[in-house]
Amino acid sequence: MDLTFTVDQKKLNIRAVALLIQDGHLLIHRQGKDDFWSLPGGRVQFGESGAKAIERELLEELGQPIMPPVFRFLHENFFNYAQHQFHELGLFYEVTCQKPLPVVKEDFYGPEGEGLTYRFVPIDELDHYTLYPQELAHMLRTNVFPTLLTNDI
Repeated sequence: MDLTFTVDQKKLNIRAVALLIQDGHLLIHRQGKDDFWSLPGGRVQFGESGAKAIERELLEELGQPIMPPVFRFLHENFFNYAQHQFHELGLFYEVTCQKPLPVVKEDFYGPEGEGLTYRFVPIDELDHYTLYPQELAHMLRTNVFPTLLTNDI
């Protein structure tokens, strides 16, 4: 059971989020025909830690086992999507695939098919994308979490 609670058209959502940075590129994805991008991840299930959720989600979405994820920050986000008002708590984890993904210039899909489109984006080009949460590009570029950027660039 996902940790999502719905009352009327309002949802409280707890989501584990992957900060997957390879060779100075951040992995982003978008759902179907959405006109914005976000980071891979998914809802935490009842009784599941955020770390276990991100391990499960990346295995499901990318077919990739990961090293133990490192918790980096919690972000509270408010947005409207699919006729619902969301209040989302995002648990952001730095993740490393056990076998690095190829950093390709083309969009690609995971084993689930074409429902999610993935793209590796150079960190310095994040401003060219509509990326949610909106504060994410700024958070990654600042000195708040410098190890996320300096280890790979």
